[in-house]
Amino acid sequence: MRIAIVVNKFPVLTETFIVNQITSLIDGGHDVTILSLTKGETRNSHDAIHHYNLLDKVRYLADEPKSKITRITFFIQYLLKNKKQYKVSKVLKALNVFRYKAQAISLHTFYRNQWFLGEDFDVIHAHFASVGVFITGLRKDGFFPKSKLAVSFHGSDIIPQNIERYKQNYKLLFEKMNLIIYNSEYTLSILEKTTTIDSRFKLLPVGLDVNKFKTAETIVRKEPFEILFCGRLVDFKAPDLAVEIVNELVKKGHSVHLSIVGEGPLQEKLKKLIQDYGLEQNISLLGAISQEEIVAHLGKTAVFLLPGITEEETKRAENQGLVIQEAQAMQVPVVVSDAGGMKYGLVNNVTGFVVKEKDIPSFVEKLETLIQDEPLRMDMGKKGRAFVKEYFDSKVLYQRLLEYYNLLLNENFTH
Repeated sequence: MRIAIVVNKFPVLTETFIVNQITSLIDGGHDVTILSLTKGETRNSHDAIHHYNLLDKVRYLADEPKSKITRITFFIQYLLKNKKQYKVSKVLKALNVFRYKAQAISLHTFYRNQWFLGEDFDVIHAHFASVGVFITGLRKDGFFPKSKLAVSFHGSDIIPQNIERYKQNYKLLFEKMNLIIYNSEYTLSILEKTTTIDSRFKLLPVGLDVNKFKTAETIVRKEPFEILFCGRLVDFKAPDLAVEIVNELVKKGHSVHLSIVGEGPLQEKLKKLIQDYGLEQNISLLGAISQEEIVAHLGKTAVFLLPGITEEETKRAENQGLVIQEAQAMQVPVVVSDAGGMKYGLVNNVTGFVVKEKDIPSFVEKLETLIQDEPLRMDMGKKGRAFVKEYFDSKVLYQRLLEYYNLLLNENFTH
């Protein structure tokens, strides 16, 4: 298949799941083009981006100049430079003054549609709803009528607080998309409040290549007992609760160390909290690090902790939390809250523990159990890897995505 993966920014260090999907499609023999609205950070990026030469597969949307002369100059240069990559009929369509009127004369329709002036894509797959809105706007204007359209919701694009706004802003998206993917049952529960669910809506969690995640070194207990938190330092991921939990463990005499990976608006609050509790030797703030560095830290971790909450104001919570599966892939037990969709990404009491959100004593109790019961921790770790391999491995999810794409192309989805 000829597949366009459309994103807001590429590459993005925190969006490993998109890279995993792209590389799985490439490994499957498909012709993948990455279309990105803006340029991301290329210096500190995943190894896979270089291994698969993904930067050679990405096209960035050229900004529409304000100056009319600059717009026309770029337009002529584009046609001369890319004369082997576009179809004259598609360029003429973008310049159809009878249909697009002033937008054609100003070249606005050309700039919006510049990605799609060449050969048709079989599938155009947008990640995040905002990108899907952009794509369905072009479809409404009559572009790429033969391509099948897909969109993946990931979490930041379906926040409960904004449901009424989404009903209007996503109306065209829900009308025009042929395939709508959600990453957890929690995400689906929000979509159900936003639109009517039909056969186009399909579950597909974001996944990982299990073979790239090896067994952690901490199968045998070491001191201090290493705990890892990984995620944006924002309210709904609750890194401050992770500090509170470790403070309680230290007060109870446990030799523990917490590494906090990530950056965000709560960073200064965490620094002060660590200082106030005198936990400088027990907690390290590591900032944002690469996927490979996260794997290295997981390799030295005994337990992964993500005590996320449902924010009071926005009602936002973690939709999936891929790092929960990454930890289990390395045979690291996980302890998470029941907020949002995290609980769907493990087997409670088998590969880790699900704790009621904000219940610090229960978090402490579960962590104490794992500190004191090494055989249980080892057993949970082994079962966790098996669980992730069966349900979250990129190869498994690739086959499911391929099934969805094939249904699209065979027109077996009802609209």
